[in-house]
Amino acid sequence: MIDLAGLDRRFARLAAEYRPRRTAAYGLVVRWEWYEDAAFDPRPLFYERNLSRPGRRLAERPDPARDHVRLGFDADDRVVVGLEYNGFLGGRLSYESFRSCRPGLVEEARFHADGRPVYLHEYRFAANRIRSAAMVATGGASYETYDYTDDRVTRVENHYGQRQSEGLLPLVPFAVFDATYDGSGLALLQSSYPRGHTEVIYERPPTGFTPADAWRAVERELLRRIPRAVRDLEVDGPAYCVALMYEDPADPAGFTVHVGLDEDRRAAVADGSDLDDLWSPADMAYETSVDLGAVTDTARLLAQELGLARSEAGRDLLRSMADTLGAAEWSAVLPTTEDFVVYAVDIEGHTSTTFPTALDHSRSWASYRDPNSSGGSRHGMPARYVNRSCRSAVAAFAVALGPGGVR
Repeated sequence: MIDLAGLDRRFARLAAEYRPRRTAAYGLVVRWEWYEDAAFDPRPLFYERNLSRPGRRLAERPDPARDHVRLGFDADDRVVVGLEYNGFLGGRLSYESFRSCRPGLVEEARFHADGRPVYLHEYRFAANRIRSAAMVATGGASYETYDYTDDRVTRVENHYGQRQSEGLLPLVPFAVFDATYDGSGLALLQSSYPRGHTEVIYERPPTGFTPADAWRAVERELLRRIPRAVRDLEVDGPAYCVALMYEDPADPAGFTVHVGLDEDRRAAVADGSDLDDLWSPADMAYETSVDLGAVTDTARLLAQELGLARSEAGRDLLRSMADTLGAAEWSAVLPTTEDFVVYAVDIEGHTSTTFPTALDHSRSWASYRDPNSSGGSRHGMPARYVNRSCRSAVAAFAVALGPGGVR
């Protein structure tokens, strides 16, 4: 049985240790460096398991509007201080981490910038290899061990226990991660769970794979399947929009499809509701998802590669495809209003589309003009959204549907 009670008791005292730990860690720093993100996590396959990569060193502090990290190194070139700055808050310090190193043990304590504890970790080493990580935090605790084949970690076994009012629950098996290597490095990383579910986390793309080719294949499939998914909802009243809501800007195929009804829009206007809420997918009448069929694996590899590159191109690709869909004829799919629009929006409500600030059913959507655009954009009055040019491709949509419309 895994017992982290002792570490949890120490975590309970961590708030009182903030200043002593900070002073001790700062006293060891001989060099400071700026990084784009966190780096040098000692847990094997940590970044791979999260489909991320360590942050890269920067020559100087970046724009405060970007998230960034400052690392302090000791005389042995080990990270002993980590400072995390929040771009959304204008570069304000949000978290601090302090490490202490002893033979066979590295301890890391993370705090909010005001000194409130976040977690306490213990990393244990033997024969110059990390063997285990014990981790206690405000929400629970976990413990993981590492198995080696030659010099490579090939298995990570993770246990987890929630924290409740009476304390930590017993740790139980949570996930096992198995890594496969070849002469070029990591080839496959899979996770398995107690109930038998197995998931591919990372797979090296096949020779010749490119994100551009992958997106073309995924887009062709989505242009067929999104209208089908909407048609299958059997919407009986006129719709004023179809929204593609995504969470990960690196994943152009990871979205849900939402349909807003004109009768609900009219009721909201009559009630004096906030008109911005009309464009919130969570408040719309219909929701569905899209089965990617034969391109499921291609879409997964595309999202993987864009994510590892820290690219938000997936968001732009999805927005462009929404423009394509919006410029198409939807009469065979569902009844629509004259100002019907298709748009992509993230889970927090950010989109590139501007919408009318008031309803005018005597004019079509195309009659709206952006007064800030010399090109006469066909979008509505600018509110909290940022307008971008519409990159329509009606022909691509028509080809995808075929001469008979939605099939």
